[in-house]
Amino acid sequence: MNPIQLRNVFLKAFVINYVAVFLVWLLSLTGFYHWVMTAFFDLSQETSTMYLLYLLGAWKILGVVVFLIPGVALHWEFACCKKKAQE
Repeated sequence: MNPIQLRNVFLKAFVINYVAVFLVWLLSLTGFYHWVMTAFFDLSQETSTMYLLYLLGAWKILGVVVFLIPGVALHWEFACCKKKAQE
């Protein structure tokens, strides 16, 4: 797999991860998440909301660290190598 393909995989994975985070956030607005947290873990709505916010925040940060930063680094490295090759 060449660097361009690897970069594209990382950037597509970042977009898919961000969409997944958004869909989980939308699911939390339905109230189903709060019902499940109350039924199975006996947490109040306020506690489950804070837990979800921390979870989504950590998930988004992890997505940036795992997918976006390596994708941008590969893009940057390939762009620098391409400029050097043209000179």
